Amino acid sequence: MKRLIVASALIVVMATMASAQDREDKYLPQGYIFAGEGSVHTSGSGTRGLTQAGAGGEVLLSEGFGIGGELGVIGRPQHGSGIFSIDPGYRFRRHSKLVPFVEGGYSRTFARNDTIPTTNFFNLGGGINYWVSKRAALRLEFRDHLHGNEYRGAYAMANQYWDFRIGLTFR
Repeated sequence: MKRLIVASALIVVMATMASAQDREDKYLPQGYIFAGEGSVHTSGSGTRGLTQAGAGGEVLLSEGFGIGGELGVIGRPQHGSGIFSIDPGYRFRRHSKLVPFVEGGYSRTFARNDTIPTTNFFNLGGGINYWVSKRAALRLEFRDHLHGNEYRGAYAMANQYWDFRIGLTFR
């Protein structure tokens, strides 16, 4: 758990330090923190609710297109699973206060218990950043993680995990 917290903090710090570069604001790296509620559906045990929290960073590579990564905890920190994602995405209307985005990519869970078994996912999501100042935005997001395999041996696999998130984006 300590490694997950340190890695999440490192991503946020690197994104913040990179933002000190002398570049146009539209290409500044962004960091974000979030918390959310959702559910997981596993074959064999059905659907149940869960929480997630984490941090990430993203950078625009060209007009609207960028790439990001994040680390998070699913469930309670002492009993939950971790999740790592890397996602290309697109930002619309980047010069307005309200900036919608879509993204999708690869996610990997790593389990401490059976909250969500260790497995690979494909994720899709989208949301908005509402910039309240030049450096800070309210972040609202939906993310859906999908997995095609139902079983690995006799162990039930998570088929779908989704959550609604609220957070803070900064640059």
